[in-house]
Amino acid sequence: MPLNKDQTTPLVPSLIKEGIRGDENYDIMKAAIITIGNEILSGMTLDTNAAYLSQELGTIGIPVVLKISVGDRAIDIQMAFKQALSDSDIVLCTGGLGPTSDDITKKVAARFFKSKLKLDKGTLEHIRSRFAKRGIEMPACNRWQAMVPDRAAVLFNPEGTAPGLLFKKGKKILILMPGVPREMRAIFAGSLKERLAGLSCGMKINMLTLRTTGIPESVIAEKLAPFEKCLAKGTLAYLPTRLGVDLRLTMSGKDASQISAKLQELSAKIKQLLGNVIYGQDDETMEQAVGRLLKEKKLTLTTAESCTGGLIADRITDVPGSSVNFLGSVIAYSNVLKEKMLGVKSQTLRLHGAVSKETAIEMANGVRGRLGSDLGLTITGIAGPAGGTDKKPVGLVFMAVAGPKGTMVEERRFLGQRRHIKESATQAALNMLRLYLLK
Repeated sequence: MPLNKDQTTPLVPSLIKEGIRGDENYDIMKAAIITIGNEILSGMTLDTNAAYLSQELGTIGIPVVLKISVGDRAIDIQMAFKQALSDSDIVLCTGGLGPTSDDITKKVAARFFKSKLKLDKGTLEHIRSRFAKRGIEMPACNRWQAMVPDRAAVLFNPEGTAPGLLFKKGKKILILMPGVPREMRAIFAGSLKERLAGLSCGMKINMLTLRTTGIPESVIAEKLAPFEKCLAKGTLAYLPTRLGVDLRLTMSGKDASQISAKLQELSAKIKQLLGNVIYGQDDETMEQAVGRLLKEKKLTLTTAESCTGGLIADRITDVPGSSVNFLGSVIAYSNVLKEKMLGVKSQTLRLHGAVSKETAIEMANGVRGRLGSDLGLTITGIAGPAGGTDKKPVGLVFMAVAGPKGTMVEERRFLGQRRHIKESATQAALNMLRLYLLK
């Protein structure tokens, strides 16, 4: 069975210029990533583990040169081990360490390294403890997860029951980690990343991401064209999503402070060119950006939602400490509730309809006044797939903000399935509030 292989090289200009790509004489550790599981090959589960590991390894100067996805067959896993260890120095595998019959990665690795399985009492106690904290007796099948190869070092898993395992043969290293992203990240961020950093040549690969929304990728590219001509190829990457476009800057070198200073210099130039379409940096979300501005300005917020059904409030309350500024929300899906809860006039609904700028404005003023907040953010629209007309098609949304600086209202039109429209509308509404706060 042929492997699903993605041969890659590091997209780092300074590394490529120094001849690292394909230069056998350059003393640098190279990594390969193997993702194991039938659910990955079938497309039922998205492989986020490989992306995370590639980025993290890059920050410690270990480029990923090979990625392999393979199913739950022993022969395929064994072939992947052989190929990856041949092409790289460090191989990181995720998946196949659970307690069920299809979790065979550990067994294949033990056989590959001629290792015998033995009970690790510390791991067994940890597994029992996790079940006890939930008031559940440990199932017998979980004992299998405490059986570890005698030639492997155990990597503690603080988020689950399957420990990571590290095999070493000569200068080659094979690492097994669970496929559950939360558990894999906990193991890697623990002692493993620091341990691998000590094996690298000292080259650092740093990235800085600027997050934009409300502007197409092509428009951003036009605005940045003169700036981008001055950059080495691959320094700037455009990463479009449904909610916006992330701009990732990548640089490398041995002096971390110099790299950081250069990245900050480049990001400052991009911010100058793009202005307020940039809402955050690296992992900052729109709701975090809005929450930060609310706290800085010491303002309170309430929301009233129709077509988004509470998604705005959900995102706002995803941020720890949001209760300081967010008082609450009204989901006024029906016209009756729009009138009773928010004070929208029946005449407004009759003349303009529930999906209109007039209704959005009255909803914003109503929720602000009735719930006693400084700001009111509202949204009303048609998420589809039914309910649209020629004048008011599916995807039509009106958003409004009412506050001390007056009222702002916007009309937007979104494309896609119902869920996509709701998520895009939520992002746009939060961004409108952000821009209102920046005025």
